[in-house]
Amino acid sequence: MKKYRHKVIVHWGDTDPARIVFYPNYFSWFDQSTRMYFESVGLEWTEFMYKYGIIGLPIVEARSKFMRPSLFRDEIIVESVIAKWHSKMFEVGHTVYNRGEICVEGSELRAWATPHPEDPKRFKAGIIPREVIEAFE
Repeated sequence: MKKYRHKVIVHWGDTDPARIVFYPNYFSWFDQSTRMYFESVGLEWTEFMYKYGIIGLPIVEARSKFMRPSLFRDEIIVESVIAKWHSKMFEVGHTVYNRGEICVEGSELRAWATPHPEDPKRFKAGIIPREVIEAFE
């Protein structure tokens, strides 16, 4: 499975009063990384949603484990990989490196969300097309 890596520079606004990254920012970086990961394999977010008739890839579960802090001005690397495909959902694993060492591990479980046929305010999980999965292989 292909991996995606990108650099994040920790800014002052990303930190708490102790200058340690405020933990919700990792979830924001995970979300950004997932979008960029899809785009890195030719699946531009807006275009592929339109092409496949989905309304999004909502997170149904998110987890993280914090092992080392990252501080103001650190340059961290976020590495993302599809850990597992299910018929209607997929798991994205995220590893954050700081100075070559793992500082955070996280994951997202995302649904392939299609419009609900009986209620436009709701969605339902649809089958992920094989060609989407193959783009990551």
